Amino acid sequence: MNRTAVLFALMVALVVTSAHAQAGPATSGSAATACTRAATLDELIKALDDAVSGPGNKDRTCLRELLLPDARLTPVSKTPDGKLAPHHLSVDDWINAVARRGAEPFYERQVKVTSHQYGHIAQLWSEYEIRPTPEGEATLRGVNSIQAFYDGSQWKVVAILWEAENTASAAPGNKP
Repeated sequence: MNRTAVLFALMVALVVTSAHAQAGPATSGSAATACTRAATLDELIKALDDAVSGPGNKDRTCLRELLLPDARLTPVSKTPDGKLAPHHLSVDDWINAVARRGAEPFYERQVKVTSHQYGHIAQLWSEYEIRPTPEGEATLRGVNSIQAFYDGSQWKVVAILWEAENTASAAPGNKP
């Protein structure tokens, strides 16, 4: 009889543990519901700023919701031989690269956005600033070229191509 009680207790423990593991942590559901929906292009820009800003190792659920799964993220940067070239990243590549920063935060803010829309597609040209804190001084500026698709209920990012300001070329808003 004792053996049956022990086996029953072990089975209950396994079922409870398995159910808890399948449910996942309590924060995963709340993080998904806290994401800003992008029903308009203005909401898409705000949601992108919110999703990329913060500690490098923050949960990127909201970013994933804004981007198509096969979205392409392409910074233009100098190659080892000094030439400028695009460097294509998947969503996971970008998330992993930023996560290496650990808890070190940065905050991106679009300061000027122009958009062109036709039907369910849009092209956004945005000048951005990167700050160490939400209200800090801009430490980096540049331009994003964002392609987006409207799926009937919200905008999703297809691709982002960007170039940070450098000594050879100032961001449009910083030209004399």
